[in-house]
Amino acid sequence: MLKNVLTGAAALTLGCGMSLGAIVAVGGSVQQIAQPGDARLNALTSTTTVYAWNEAQNFTLDRNVKIDAQAPGLYDQAGDLINGVLNQGTVVNSHYVHFDTPDSTGGSARGRIQFDGQILGVIVRNGSGTRHLDQSDFLGAPTLFSQNVNARGLEFSTDAFRIVIAGDAIEFEFDISSPGDYMRIITVPTPGSLGLAGAGLLVIARRRR
Repeated sequence: MLKNVLTGAAALTLGCGMSLGAIVAVGGSVQQIAQPGDARLNALTSTTTVYAWNEAQNFTLDRNVKIDAQAPGLYDQAGDLINGVLNQGTVVNSHYVHFDTPDSTGGSARGRIQFDGQILGVIVRNGSGTRHLDQSDFLGAPTLFSQNVNARGLEFSTDAFRIVIAGDAIEFEFDISSPGDYMRIITVPTPGSLGLAGAGLLVIARRRR
């Protein structure tokens, strides 16, 4: 999995939101778009294209936010995930990755997204008792999201992602039907101190693999 997602820098395209200090390049099946008004199920669909956009920028968290991954490495099974928290008061940028096919049809995609700041956390879980995407949707306002949807997020029997060693990009492989695959990625705003990557993060259980 996740081998040869991209053939090199030539596969990347510059992000349209560079002036926001967030997504700076995308590759593979990813298309960067302006933040949409509606990202609920069946509102923004494609069988081949993964949409990505910037959400809250230079935002000071007014509550703790649960995250599922933070360290560079491959995440291809549920046991790779962590139980982590970004603390209230941390200043962040938020970005959303959205892959939803029309009428519950299947679809597959691979891609890469590069940011101009380090990744603080990745949020991919949304099941009973772990509705981390639902709980972080305030970072995507005013976009509308479907709430209380089981399996909104990733299913590791078919999905995988990698935080690259440099810590400023994410690669993924999705294979979906319904309700699709979705991720929220939290990064350090720039310009700013990379010390925020440690100052605002309390990792309750670190990834062991």
